[in-house]
Amino acid sequence: MNLKNDFIRHLQNSFEGLKNQPLDSLISENLLSSFTVELPRGLLAEIQKTVAMLFSLREKKSYQDFYSEELQKLGIKDPGNKSICMSYDFHVTPEGHLRLIEINTNASFLALGYEMYRMRNVDLPVSDFSSDEIRRDIETELELQGKTPDSHLSVAIIDDHPDQQRLFCEFLLYDEYFKSWGWKSTISDFRDVDLNNNQFIYNRYTDFFLSGPASANLKKAFLDRQVCLSPNPYEYFLLADKQRLIDWSDAINLTKWEVSNEDQKWILSVVPVSRDIHSGTHDEIWGQRKTLFFKPKRAYGSKQSYKGASISRKAFEEIVGQEFIAQEYVQASGKVFDTPNGPQSFKYDLRCYAYQGRLQMVVARLYQGQVTNLRTPYGGFACVEFSDSK
Repeated sequence: MNLKNDFIRHLQNSFEGLKNQPLDSLISENLLSSFTVELPRGLLAEIQKTVAMLFSLREKKSYQDFYSEELQKLGIKDPGNKSICMSYDFHVTPEGHLRLIEINTNASFLALGYEMYRMRNVDLPVSDFSSDEIRRDIETELELQGKTPDSHLSVAIIDDHPDQQRLFCEFLLYDEYFKSWGWKSTISDFRDVDLNNNQFIYNRYTDFFLSGPASANLKKAFLDRQVCLSPNPYEYFLLADKQRLIDWSDAINLTKWEVSNEDQKWILSVVPVSRDIHSGTHDEIWGQRKTLFFKPKRAYGSKQSYKGASISRKAFEEIVGQEFIAQEYVQASGKVFDTPNGPQSFKYDLRCYAYQGRLQMVVARLYQGQVTNLRTPYGGFACVEFSDSK
């Protein structure tokens, strides 16, 4: 079975506009894994509980008020809408416990993942999810801004040089989705997007706070609610900025936000302890480094991430005082699969997509090495089956 070729045929047979696209060059050999990760159904309920609980925390006035001064300094205000296509990324410990690694507002692979399940004829983890739910989410986003979505909606998909992005094929897929719903859809560089004639912008650009000079026009349109931008800086700040992992792992904060004792226990059990790295914690954190994982607060795709057990003193000194967090190291679980080269062990994490407090879909990422890389032979994105017998 050549999974890449089968996937290309599935996409081109399903979407007329993809038949003339160079998908062979846009889809990498190790994007998809032919393996399926089997897990107990109870874990799916735990994922949904965590998603709902953290979104409920985000909705609390006490939580939003806690950050009002910092948001004001950043020049960010509530646009009314939330963020489509978010993901909560988890590790499952060897004991079967769920641990949150990070949250992404610009998560990739929801649309491609849905098509992967369809192509492989594997039951979706959330059985009633469909691509049409993305349409309803976008309509909800507009309604949250007091706008009335119509059948001729104009939508833009934006990124930094989108045709150079690793998953440009997913932009093409969303473009097909939008057009199939009767919408006018374009894929644009964030610098060139038409802010006057697009009511909704699906944002995959990773200047999360729109703080760069090149983002000034987009930020103004966002703040003025000229366009409905989703995901957006406000949602990123409240849920996906890795500083939140530090804040959530502190019981004092949870008490300030009037989180119940029961919910506090759950959040503290799921969120690994995370800390700032600065001169006051420098020596202590260095001494504990083998139990920690270091990553930037506002990066993506495992960029500049270090396993504490292997970080050099020089690299550590360079990140002290920078925008990095030291997170309790959570070992990823592994599974052994039979490959053409014999049995091999793969690590995996779970990427769990959600809109507001609703879990929508789950995929696994199989890999070997320190971090997910989509370069491991026989690894890549994989379907997940949750069952009572696992």
